[in-house]
Amino acid sequence: MKNIFLLLVSLFSLSAFSQIQGEGEVYLSGDKISPKFAGGGLEKFYEFINKEFDFSKVTKIGKMITAFTIDENGEVKNIKVVQFVDVESATEIIRVLKKCPKWQPATKGGKPYSVEIKFPLEFKSKANALTKKKEQSLDEDNTLYNEAGIEVKPEFPGGIKEFYSFIAKNFRAPDVAGLKGKVIVAFVVDKDGSLTDIKVLRDVGFGSGAEAIRVLGLSPKWIPAQQNGQPVRCSYMLPINIETPK
Repeated sequence: MKNIFLLLVSLFSLSAFSQIQGEGEVYLSGDKISPKFAGGGLEKFYEFINKEFDFSKVTKIGKMITAFTIDENGEVKNIKVVQFVDVESATEIIRVLKKCPKWQPATKGGKPYSVEIKFPLEFKSKANALTKKKEQSLDEDNTLYNEAGIEVKPEFPGGIKEFYSFIAKNFRAPDVAGLKGKVIVAFVVDKDGSLTDIKVLRDVGFGSGAEAIRVLGLSPKWIPAQQNGQPVRCSYMLPINIETPK
């Protein structure tokens, strides 16, 4: 399936599609040395992504921007999807980055230090067309629509405020003093209003991601999204802000 995709890697200079950040600046020479992957630069890293990424997960064309930290030991940490085109590809890039080998860490004055890398992946084609075949009936339409482009968005019974109230009532924050952060979960509101394919895109640890999945599993059925007057499957994202007393 890879041959139907164009993942922008080596056609442009590295500065065109990736930025290595350290203390708000890009350091390429002097006493500050950028991190290296597999003995090379970002072109080697993109080779790794191309090899490991399952392109059949991509259901929508567009650009996805991901960020992560390379710590003092060269390990990939704090993985975030800053901009995404669909839930499936965002989940897939997180999976790939979690299995990423160690980098050679950045150094400053000969000592290793953490830096953040941001890089985009641009998908020029998609493996799973999101438009149904002309001969397919609406009842057979299992297309997964995006919330941003749907005619009628899915809705929790009573509206979004009731949904947030439901989350606040049922979510058990980790028993960790001073914990502050955001859990981002994605799920599908199916044609019957049930929540399926619940995934954690960002986690603050201490079981918060698993707790978010548990709570969403308790959710009553939603009013499903509609396209052309018919209920359809629709992806949805939810940020949950966590802040515990110090």
